[in-house]
Amino acid sequence: MPTPADDDDLIATFVCKDPGSGDLDDCPAFYRTNRKTWIAQGKRRGEGVAAQLRSLADDETFCELPDQLMDLIARVYVKEHYGIDLGGATQ
Repeated sequence: MPTPADDDDLIATFVCKDPGSGDLDDCPAFYRTNRKTWIAQGKRRGEGVAAQLRSLADDETFCELPDQLMDLIARVYVKEHYGIDLGGATQ
């Protein structure tokens, strides 16, 4: 996995956002990168949640993503990698 020092060559491409979000600039959302990784954009949560996660390093973070978005990203992934359209339009 690339380190933060390698961020200069990262290119993030928007894939989809939570269908329940209000407008185009609302989050949460998923992005694909040119390094075969994903970026999840979501609401920041507090230390109480962080304390429940295992092995969260100082340079790592997390975000909470709704079921609707996870359903959408699964559909995109299955279609792109297996050629199976599970239905539902991407946004």
